[in-house]
Amino acid sequence: MDQVVGMIGLGAMGAPIAANLERAGYQVAGYDVRGHGGMGSVEEVAEHATRTVLVIVRTAPQVGQVVSQLRRPGLDVVVMSTIGPTTMERLGSDLAARGLTPVDAPISGGVAGAEAGTLTIMASGDLAAIERCRPLFQAIGSNLFVIGDRVGLGQAVKLANQLMLAAHMVACGEAVRMVSGYGLSPEQVLPVIERSTGSSWVAANWRTVKAWWGEGGSDPLGIIHKDLRSLLGETGERGLPLPLTALSFQELLQARR
Repeated sequence: MDQVVGMIGLGAMGAPIAANLERAGYQVAGYDVRGHGGMGSVEEVAEHATRTVLVIVRTAPQVGQVVSQLRRPGLDVVVMSTIGPTTMERLGSDLAARGLTPVDAPISGGVAGAEAGTLTIMASGDLAAIERCRPLFQAIGSNLFVIGDRVGLGQAVKLANQLMLAAHMVACGEAVRMVSGYGLSPEQVLPVIERSTGSSWVAANWRTVKAWWGEGGSDPLGIIHKDLRSLLGETGERGLPLPLTALSFQELLQARR
């Protein structure tokens, strides 16, 4: 068992993940650019970690900057940020060339899931490394899916989830607008839909999702929009048409203005 887990990124998701690791008996050597965590640098995190470093920062460039500073051979580097399959593959190759083992492990569940320790983890990469990380994953999540033995596959599944989440958000928002034209409120309609064929996580959690919409958009909405931008860029290069994703992207873009 790892005694000291390295943690880079102690924001809205990283902080509760670190807290759950500590509750499970691990020590956390954490670093955040805002000064949280006790460690003074990425390099210091790598020095203190027993075997594993978790990376959960917001954007692909931030992940790239972090992993470029990890140079201690033998570490398992677990990327939990959503950065896209191609970016993860490239970073994985860079890490492997320096003697580190990349693990692709994006997460779903939001801040509430991070706080409750009920995250869904979509892991791919070296299967032995994933097994080494399994106790850590079990301390922070309730659903671990091993997607395959190649980094990037976990990212692909996460982007598929984001695609469906965004589409459901747009569809549910349109349904609410439609029924309001007949004098019905979401509280009257959505409990019916939750028990019908139109049910979705968005319909069941509309109060939460509705709070993401509004002038400027909220942080969760910004993250979803970031992920859709990544998805459209990746699939565009592969010639994969995703018209519903493109429409959802534009709808969410309007919501953030």
